[in-house]
Amino acid sequence: MYRIGVVGPKLSIERTMQALQGQQLEANYELYPYEHARETVDIIRRNRENVHGWVFTGPIPYLTAQTVLHKKEHVIYCPPTGASLYKAILQAVYSLDTNIKEMSIDMPDNESWGMMDSLEELNFTENQLRKYVFSIDYDVQEMVEFHVKHWQEGRTKAAITCLYAVYEELLERGVPVFKINSTKLETIQAVRMLVEQIRSSAFKDSQIGVLMIEIDRLHEAGKHSTERYQLQHMELKIKSLLLHHCERIDGSLHQDGTGRYLMYGSRGGMARNMDSLFATMQQLELDTDLPSFAGIGFGETAFDAERHARKAIQYAKDDEAGQIIIYETDGTIVEMAGEDQALSYETYSSDVELLEQLNKAGVSIRTFQKIKAYMRRIGKEEFTASELASGLSMTVRHVQRIMGSLTAFSLAEIAGSELNTRRGRPSNRYRLIR
Repeated sequence: MYRIGVVGPKLSIERTMQALQGQQLEANYELYPYEHARETVDIIRRNRENVHGWVFTGPIPYLTAQTVLHKKEHVIYCPPTGASLYKAILQAVYSLDTNIKEMSIDMPDNESWGMMDSLEELNFTENQLRKYVFSIDYDVQEMVEFHVKHWQEGRTKAAITCLYAVYEELLERGVPVFKINSTKLETIQAVRMLVEQIRSSAFKDSQIGVLMIEIDRLHEAGKHSTERYQLQHMELKIKSLLLHHCERIDGSLHQDGTGRYLMYGSRGGMARNMDSLFATMQQLELDTDLPSFAGIGFGETAFDAERHARKAIQYAKDDEAGQIIIYETDGTIVEMAGEDQALSYETYSSDVELLEQLNKAGVSIRTFQKIKAYMRRIGKEEFTASELASGLSMTVRHVQRIMGSLTAFSLAEIAGSELNTRRGRPSNRYRLIR
C-alpha cells in the first residue's frame, strides 16, 4: 500500500476523504490539515519522508508548495474546473428562494484551470457577476469584505468562493455563500492518477541497472612500466575509488578484464547518484592520466541491462559522444555532459524516406537525431558549424562535412551567413528541414 499525504483545509480534506471512501486505490492516507495555505511549506518539509506522494485539495496549497517540492516528488491536486463552478452556481440557484441573477465570486489568477473561460461561456454581465481575482499571497479578510460589501449594498444575492476560510466567515456574517469544490469523480480520478504515477516510478526504479566503466589503454600502461607492480597498484587504487561509488548505489563491483569494470545495481540507485558518478569519472582521469568512459544500461533482466551498457560504452568511446552515456530500455540515448546539459535522442526512425536520404548523404540516423535534439535543447532553429561543433564536442571541419551532405540531399538548408571577424570568410547559418 502506498502512503499518500493529503494537504488542505480541514473541511476540504474531509470532503476529499468522503469522495475516496470505498475506493480500492491501494493507498493509505496521512491527513495534514492547515489553517492557512502558508503552512503547506512546513508540512511538506516535515513529512516528505513519510509519504510516497502528495494530494493537494486545491490549487492554493499546490501553488504554495511549489517552492519546496522536489522534481521527483509525486504530486497531484484537484483543480477547480468548469463543472465545479457550474455545480456551485446551481446550488445557489436551487438553495435560495429568491430569483438569483447577481452574484460575487473569487477565483485564483491562474488561467490554466479554465474557470475564466467557463464564466465567459455563461455570458454574465459585469453587474450580474462581481469578480475578485486573487494571487498566491491572498488576503482572506480582504476577500470577505469584497463579498460582504456587494451583498450589503444589494448588488449581489449570493457569494461563490474557492476558499474555505472565506466560506466559513461569510457564513458567520449571514451571507448566502457557496463553495467551489471539485466533483467526487474528479477527486477519485486525481488520486488514481497519483497512485499510477507512484506505481510506475516504483517499477522503473526497480529495473536493473548496469554501469560499465572503461579506462582507455590501461593495459598499455603495464607494458611500458619500469616498475614491476605499478599496474597492480594503479588497479588497486582504481578499485578503491570505484568501490566508494558502488557503495553509494548499493551495487556490486566486478572486473571485466584490464581497465574495464562492471557495477550491478538498481535503476533508482544509479539515477539518484549521478553526481557521485561524475566526480568518480573526474577522479579516475586525474589518478590514471588516461581517458575514462562510462556506459549505463537499464533492463528488466541483468542480461538486457548489461547488453545495453555495452552499447552505451561503445557510444561513449565515440569521439562525438559524451563521457557518460545512458542507454534506455526503449533504445533512447542520453548523453550526460552534466545534469543541466543532458542530451536525449533516439537512434532510430520509422521514416523510410528520411533513412534513405541519410544513407545517400552518408550521415547516420544517430548523428541526425542528435543534432535535432541539441537544437531543441538550446531553443534555436538556425546555427553555424562552429556553434554546433562547440555544443556537440565535434570539430568544425566534421560539422561542415555533415551539414554539407545534409544540405546536398535536402535535409538541411543554408538560411544565411554571418561575418564573425573582419578578415574571415562569412560563416553559413544552417537550418534542418526534416
